[in-house]
Amino acid sequence: MSSPAPPCHFEDTVIDFAGRRLWRAGAEQPLEPKAFAVLALLAGEPGRVFTRDEILDAVWGHRHVTPGVLNRIITLLRHALAEDAHHPRLLHTVHGVGYRFDLPTTTAGPEAPPLAALSPPDATDDGLPVALLEPATTAVAVPHRPTPRWRWLALGLAGIVAAVVGWWPRDTTTSPSAPATVAARRATPTLVVMPLKPIGSGDSVRIIADGLGEELICSLAQVEGLRVIARDSTRLATDASADPATLVQRLGITHALEGNLQQAGQSLRVRLRLVDAQGGGTLWTRDFDRDASEVLLLQRDIAETVAGSLALRLGLTDAPSRSGDAEFLRRYHIARALVSLRDLPPETSTERAEREFRVLLRERPDDARAHAGLALALEVRAQRRPTLAATLREEAIREATLAQRLDATLAEPYFVLAANACIADDWERCLSLQERALRVNPSNAEMAYGMTLSLARLGYLDRAEAGARDLQARDPLGRNGGFMLARVLDTQGRHDEAHRLLEPLPAYAAYARWFNAVWRKDYAGALRIAKVDIDGSNHPDAYAKQLAPGYIATSEALIDPSRWPRAIAEFDAYEKATGMGNFSRVLAPTAPANAASLIDDLNQVRQRGYSTWDLLLWTKDLAYLRRDPAFQAFLRDNGILAYWRKHGFPPQCRARGDVVSCD
Repeated sequence: MSSPAPPCHFEDTVIDFAGRRLWRAGAEQPLEPKAFAVLALLAGEPGRVFTRDEILDAVWGHRHVTPGVLNRIITLLRHALAEDAHHPRLLHTVHGVGYRFDLPTTTAGPEAPPLAALSPPDATDDGLPVALLEPATTAVAVPHRPTPRWRWLALGLAGIVAAVVGWWPRDTTTSPSAPATVAARRATPTLVVMPLKPIGSGDSVRIIADGLGEELICSLAQVEGLRVIARDSTRLATDASADPATLVQRLGITHALEGNLQQAGQSLRVRLRLVDAQGGGTLWTRDFDRDASEVLLLQRDIAETVAGSLALRLGLTDAPSRSGDAEFLRRYHIARALVSLRDLPPETSTERAEREFRVLLRERPDDARAHAGLALALEVRAQRRPTLAATLREEAIREATLAQRLDATLAEPYFVLAANACIADDWERCLSLQERALRVNPSNAEMAYGMTLSLARLGYLDRAEAGARDLQARDPLGRNGGFMLARVLDTQGRHDEAHRLLEPLPAYAAYARWFNAVWRKDYAGALRIAKVDIDGSNHPDAYAKQLAPGYIATSEALIDPSRWPRAIAEFDAYEKATGMGNFSRVLAPTAPANAASLIDDLNQVRQRGYSTWDLLLWTKDLAYLRRDPAFQAFLRDNGILAYWRKHGFPPQCRARGDVVSCD
């Protein structure tokens, strides 16, 4: 057996072949095993050009790996060696062939110079470290433009990323011949996809750029082992008023993808660059060109390129279908955006989207995405128009089933079908479909929200909390994760924690904020919320104005119990006018005597699927509901007890013969 080569010393760097370690400036540079193997191969024969195939054969044992894997390894080595790909000293790209490692003409002895002796890295004229651009036939130069806002997340904040994200968590050990070592434990790669910048005038390119950027989040979320920040947090991350250090801490990103979109008739060109958020170096810059009707193939191209760069694998393999032309694409994205505008009244958002999807389907009856969009619009409208819910959901199911048949890779059909299975108490199918929707698009906050709510409705509050926290990790600045987590915490009786999450949320969270104030016995605060947020003009709920008098009267009755008769009269008036309940009624002194009626009302809310009111059934502060015999019937008649017996009881519930006791 041949003995290992002696350590290679030069400048402030030591390559320890025997120990498989790289030292620079007195500190060990964390390297993956494959990365060190490539370094050892190249540095073991300085001056020799190794072809890409030779490197792949020597290190991976075969050539059946994605070319991007070697690109990524070379990038890691350059980062560890403080190399500049455009002006290399050590690691050279021999274009069209492979790579060569050159030793400096003057080498240092075993003692490396102190860190202070190192020169700062060269920078481009936009303030970035020089790009680490790997050779590729599609690589292009990037024209000068102002530094994007998100770049603040990388520049000058590498220490924050390392400390908060855990990009290089450190375990310190000792070595007889070296200073303290750093053991690299790579965290889950976390990518933020910045909104695409439209190049050119007119609304068409802007609308397509916005929609395509959002869909890229879905496509990239299908890369196995990659966490992609959700849409809402991405948008908030571009707010010029946001503090960069705070954004790095809360987003926890390791990589960023940014670029622009150009449209020339039916041709689309997306120019992207993938950036290492730790050091700010560009891993690659590339153009992706497709016809507008091939926009789904374009997204697949981008996802495969990113996956290869990070040595990851794209999960879904079904071939994407073709879409309509550029004008069809523009109108589709307008309709899809309208579905998401939950803060606007239904007639100016969801219902407009529904009409547009119907027009699109008259033009392209077999367009899977248009069917999926219509199904989602109908489901959302059913949630916001409870009196029309049954009819709307019947059509939503038909549209979702058709969309699923046309394209099984779309997430929306699973989401819509799951929502209806949950309402029908088919819990096995409900959770199975929700899990499938999340596999297709794990960074979709609404789909994660839906599954978390289902777990909470089944009484699995611990699992719901875990789901809400995972949602927050993908959507740290968005509203869905914080709202859902706050609702679960309030249900568990952890009201101070919930208050911190609810306080910054907009008008739609007013009902939840009101109950939270009541649980915390801040009755004056509850009265302010009722008068300003619920009775104000900004609440998106069409029933807010009618609900407000009951919330105001209840707040006043909690302050002065002599006012309860007026509050109860307000409940009765609202329920007579609308046929729905005002659930501040659960706080009335007469509520325990009417527990059976309240349980039935809350169950009807769950079956309509338009709110989280039914979590009141599990709220720690309303134990009287779970002590009432009607609660046993609720568990039995809605299939919850059968599901528990098959899959396990929640921690707070225990079976005592045919009776279940829940804290």
